[in-house]
Amino acid sequence: MTDPAPESVTVQRDIPFHEADGETLTLDLYDSPATGGPKPVAVLVRGGAFTFGDKGEFARHALDLAAEGFLVIEPQYRLAPEWTFPAALVDVKAAIEWARTEGESYGADTDRIVGVGHSAGANLVVLAALTADEPGFEPELYPGASSSLSAAVGYAGVYDFHAIDTPTDVEADAPHRAYLGGRPDDEPAAYELASPVAQVDTDAPPTLLLHGTEDSVVPPSQSELLADALGPMTDVVHETVPADHGFPFHGAHYDDVYERTVEFLRRVGIAGPDTADATGRTEDAGLPGGDPPGPADGIDGSGPIDGRDPNGPDRRDGPEF
Repeated sequence: MTDPAPESVTVQRDIPFHEADGETLTLDLYDSPATGGPKPVAVLVRGGAFTFGDKGEFARHALDLAAEGFLVIEPQYRLAPEWTFPAALVDVKAAIEWARTEGESYGADTDRIVGVGHSAGANLVVLAALTADEPGFEPELYPGASSSLSAAVGYAGVYDFHAIDTPTDVEADAPHRAYLGGRPDDEPAAYELASPVAQVDTDAPPTLLLHGTEDSVVPPSQSELLADALGPMTDVVHETVPADHGFPFHGAHYDDVYERTVEFLRRVGIAGPDTADATGRTEDAGLPGGDPPGPADGIDGSGPIDGRDPNGPDRRDGPEF
């Protein structure tokens, strides 16, 4: 299904990209035929405490990045407790490898792929970057395709599960325990392998970490820990936003976060002159910088995805990541 969107951005929804355990996962693809190629690729991965949600969370970012000259994909991934680590990671890597395998037919530059994630999605994006092409975490569908990323961007991410599980008031049914299969004593390998701070090495790509100073869901110290670990290994930018956990989706902070992200990608060579000179952000299409539009706003003939109110309270501001 293809829908017209602001400034000639087209949206192709529900493209199958990964068959896993009898489930077909799909992605949405955003593209602006008016912008020249080859285009860098942005893989956007939402949060949801590894246990709930669906693609569509990053729709406004996807529209803006596509209008800026990116080919943008937002994939689904499998959820806990039905599927535990590393299922979601494998799915994100499958989306990256789909982009690398199929992207050229859409005008993509498959040597420039960036991952952008929020909360649990930030964990998955950064971990995909740090475990690129490791056999134990690779999907079987795209043999020979690399899951490497040219850069990673994490918003309010979970990067050290041991630190998350240290407080004595952690609930037995905490979402990260559902995702990792139990407590740290039960699944020590999962807590280690799923924590980006424990997977850092010299192959880490340039990384931007943004975190809200008022985040009561994921402690800002999570980004500090990862920045400290990455610092000796790669180009890492760690900055704060005076906001809570859902800052990437707040109208008051959206423009600032978006500009910091694109400026970082330009500086590290992901967004080149073609994207830097592109126009057509959603505010240019009559979508002001108030509360961000939802996944279907500005897309003709569509309603809210999955019946959710995209401007409602489910913007990752709740008690889970």
